Amino acid sequence: MNYLFYSLGLQNKLIYSTKNTIKEIDLRSGSISVLLANLGSDIYSLDCDYTNGYIYFPRHNLDVISRFRYPADKPYTVNNVTTAAQPISLVIDPLYENVYWTELYTGKICRCNLKGLDKACILQDDRLYAITLDHRNRWLYYSTFGTTRKIRRVRLNGSEKQTIIDSVEVTGLGIDTNRQLLYYMIHDKGELKSSSLNGTNIIDVFSTNKNQTSIGIYVYDSNIYCTNGLQLLKVTSSQAATAYVIHADTEQTLGVLLYDEMDVVYHEQI
Repeated sequence: MNYLFYSLGLQNKLIYSTKNTIKEIDLRSGSISVLLANLGSDIYSLDCDYTNGYIYFPRHNLDVISRFRYPADKPYTVNNVTTAAQPISLVIDPLYENVYWTELYTGKICRCNLKGLDKACILQDDRLYAITLDHRNRWLYYSTFGTTRKIRRVRLNGSEKQTIIDSVEVTGLGIDTNRQLLYYMIHDKGELKSSSLNGTNIIDVFSTNKNQTSIGIYVYDSNIYCTNGLQLLKVTSSQAATAYVIHADTEQTLGVLLYDEMDVVYHEQI
């Protein structure tokens, strides 16, 4: 696939992570800021609690789930929420104000409330990687990353576990709620695919033409933001998918999150 370099004239901000660092791109001006540095860990995942105004992230090498207030006056400061065993990916459930995360080597999905209390592990499987939440239908989707390579889904209490896609090495998952689609990044092939929420009707969305460089994705309606080595991509999923290079960093990009100002307005009106 050919890439187009994107003219940054959009609203909102793109938050992304590299080794030890979380950065921000203003999609209006194209300016880039370092929000947090020297974090002591690779950061593979980011998610936002719009209700209370925090971004959560797992610090894989330090065995903690952390957060920082966003947006906020600089300097940004980090607070640890709870301990975890090499957490790799997380997702926020705004309805019940919980954070769920995967632990790569223990194979556990755990949760706690947004203050770090009421911690519980709801499931244990093979080694785990990505996780996302279908807010409307109340399913957690996750990828196994050990002797089995699958996408599975489970209820938020760990029940009704189902395998929906086999034989895929997935590091990024996201849901398009409006179109009821699951998107996933196949790490070893650099392929972004979509399917129905039950794993049927698989479609090839686009290929990065690079192996083992793409990790995180974030789905916003029919737009998918992807990390791809040093690049951050925006993929517009339509009849003919197009990938735009938003930014080329000097370090490998790992996790990505679109901070949507409209979501802030929506949560303030609830």
